[in-house]
Amino acid sequence: MTPNAAFALEIAVVAGLVVLIVVIVVASSGACRDPAAGAGRAPAVHDVESALGADTLVTYDQARAAMKGRRASSSPSAEGKDEAPPSCALCLSEYAGGDELVRVVPACGHFFHAECGVDGWLRTRGTCPYCRAVLRPLPWPECPPMAAPRWAGSNG
Repeated sequence: MTPNAAFALEIAVVAGLVVLIVVIVVASSGACRDPAAGAGRAPAVHDVESALGADTLVTYDQARAAMKGRRASSSPSAEGKDEAPPSCALCLSEYAGGDELVRVVPACGHFFHAECGVDGWLRTRGTCPYCRAVLRPLPWPECPPMAAPRWAGSNG
């Protein structure tokens, strides 16, 4: 084997290894992995309004009343514990009450000021920022079908 042929063979082997590493990294990136099927974060939600519904953006009084109803139905002995949290867990400011808009997380019932950035959190993480409850059901991003390898269809 000539030195030029040996050098070309080395270059081809190195290029093949680089391509193999890139394919493995892309395949294992987890872009289409279901968090319920294994470890990983919930999928990103790009449109919080359509994923959660418009009924999750309510006034503070409506959210507080819903929380009282939820706690009363879950444990009747929690008479003195049915008060809503006095402040937002994201900004630590007290709720003004009345017509102040809050975003309610339907999975757990926790709520936060609408303007505090909870929508950004829900878009990127898909979980409640307070208790990490997964927002289900959410639209799952469509994964493109994987192409069959060229050698799979041939007989040899």
